[in-house]
Amino acid sequence: MKHVFVTPGGALRNRWREAFPEALVVTSVEALALEAPAAEVAWLDASQMDDPVRRASLATAIAAGYRVVVMSAMPGEADAFQALNAGAVGYCHLESAPEQLREIGLVVAHGGLWMPPELVQRLLALSVRTQPTSEAARADLKLLTPREHDVARHIAQGASNREIAVALDITERTVKAHLSAVFEKLAVRDRVQLALVMRQIAG
Repeated sequence: MKHVFVTPGGALRNRWREAFPEALVVTSVEALALEAPAAEVAWLDASQMDDPVRRASLATAIAAGYRVVVMSAMPGEADAFQALNAGAVGYCHLESAPEQLREIGLVVAHGGLWMPPELVQRLLALSVRTQPTSEAARADLKLLTPREHDVARHIAQGASNREIAVALDITERTVKAHLSAVFEKLAVRDRVQLALVMRQIAG
């Protein structure tokens, strides 16, 4: 999976380069097709864009076939909802740590959706009442090991990998390994779907 960062400055920040050493960089979405045609995930630095420009840039990148992650200098729920409703598959802080960028990249590259934990919580509050409980999901939950179940339960509460690692006294790498196994066993693509499944079953 190849990554390209769209940033007016035209330079990769150190943390972006650390996350994706082979990443490309362009100064505008118009340059995507010319300079990064093989890239599949486009990270849109929206920190210096006003709202109309950002919306137009997002639409252009999506139309060109990229999976777009919007990066904001001041993330907010309303802003995140707007970006995701417009077709972005991810939303994060411009200064996210390299390990988190890699995690986001992995999720969106596999067809999932990435949102900040607080946004996941808001979505769960709105969605869990309207989603019927899946008996298949309830049965599949029995496939999880006790530790995988613990990780999934924390995801349903909106916890980050780091928070889960601290709560369960394991490493973040172990959390990621358990999470990958849970995704496969429950046939879900991302944290949002997993959280919905867990909340429905708990309900």
